[in-house]
Amino acid sequence: MLLSKNLDFTLYKFRQLCSAMERKYNFITMDEYVTAGDKLPKHFVLMRHDIDRSPKNALEIASIEEEFGIRATYYFRVNKDTFVPEIIQDIEKMGHEIGYHYETLSKTNGDIGKAIKLFEKDLNKFKNICNIKTICMHGAVLSRYDNRDLWKYYDFRNFGLVGEAYLSAGKNLNYFTDTGRGWNSKTNLRDFIPGSNKRIIAKTTDDLIKLIQNSEITNFYISLHPERWKSNFVNWSLYWLQDFAFNSGKKVLTVVRK
Repeated sequence: MLLSKNLDFTLYKFRQLCSAMERKYNFITMDEYVTAGDKLPKHFVLMRHDIDRSPKNALEIASIEEEFGIRATYYFRVNKDTFVPEIIQDIEKMGHEIGYHYETLSKTNGDIGKAIKLFEKDLNKFKNICNIKTICMHGAVLSRYDNRDLWKYYDFRNFGLVGEAYLSAGKNLNYFTDTGRGWNSKTNLRDFIPGSNKRIIAKTTDDLIKLIQNSEITNFYISLHPERWKSNFVNWSLYWLQDFAFNSGKKVLTVVRK
């Protein structure tokens, strides 16, 4: 069944977002942002994709971006369903940056020593198949551990990396994430830039597109999850139900953790 053009989080809506950005902004990867120094474009979009699952969806999103001349950064988790070397390499060949979506502190229940060994082991899996310069923590909201805390004890630069998607992001960036099925939703527990007070809320992708079209904001740091963006009604409905259940659970966690 075809999706209505009015529904949010569809591939049709993603194409509209790409079209709006292409006309107004330059595109840079996370690696380019971190290493640019004072040579950043005046108007730019830093596009980031967290591949929690469904790497085939990531490949489809990457192909759409390639049509629009968009170069983005793709962060893959290391598990048997997500870490698919052929897809990772295909996305890199399109000109996109590949990074590691690490979650080693939550996987090891806060054991710092085990976490850093697992990090190095998983990082080497990427180094064996692609170029990798930046990393990004996986939120793992059901865990009590914030994976970014690993870098309170170690320095990711010692592993040949130049940046971390949150810790290396300047406070001048205007961050937007589709976590919580909105743009900077209130159900977003960890997906934000530490120390930044900027939190512009766009309820829908149409609202985000309007912000882009107005050209009043000089930069956008946009993070989205490709598996959320669907092309048929059945898959879209199933993910809507999943998001609804997950957001409800996060509201409970917020209360419990206070």
